[in-house]
Order: sequence, then C-alpha cells, then structure tokens
Amino acid sequence: MPFHPSPEIHIRHLTGVDATTGQFPMELFPQIRQALATGMARLGQQGMTAENVTRITFTLRETDGFSACFPLLNDLFGRTCPATTLRLVRQFDRDGQLAEIELLALPAQAGDAAFQESV
Repeated sequence: MPFHPSPEIHIRHLTGVDATTGQFPMELFPQIRQALATGMARLGQQGMTAENVTRITFTLRETDGFSACFPLLNDLFGRTCPATTLRLVRQFDRDGQLAEIELLALPAQAGDAAFQESV
C-alpha cells in the first residue's frame, strides 16, 4: 500500500507579540487576537480560511481573561466549530507571554463544497 502524506496543514507557535513593539500586551485577549490574526494570514497564504481549521490548541499560562475571547472565537470558528484543546503551562520561555496557539487545517475537498451548499 503506497504512503500518502496527510493534506493537513499545521501552523504552530502562534503568539501575540505586538509587531510594532516586539513586546507582548499585558492582557490575554490582545495576545489571542494577534496570534489568531497571524494564523489567519498564514492560512490565507495556503488558500484557506478559518473554515478549514479542524483543531485549535491553546496553550495558556492562566485562564483568567480567556472567556473574553469567546466572542472572537465564535466570530472566527462558530460556523465550523473545530475541536479545541486547552493546555496550561507554568510559564513560557519569553517574559510576558500568556498564550500560544496551534492550528490544524484541512484543504476543502471538491465533495465538501457540494455538500456544504446542499445543507
């Protein structure tokens, strides 16, 4: 049986560093928002959108403030509802970092588009 590589795209190590300052915002929400914006841009480079995301993994230093991210997550992923994993760590290597995100995405298949249009 021939080996077929997975068409999945892994986008790892998405962080919320402010591109203008090189620093992390002090609160979780702006870090998550920036990490997701970077992730969406990288998906776009692959011809994909948030609808292609099948799994999202959040690695967090703390959960305080994470509920403020729910409207943002719902806007991005509410239609597709990817599997979500939360991991907690004591700290990150970089001072001020509160979160890191990993996205797993699959390109749309021709049959998927026809199925979605019929639903």
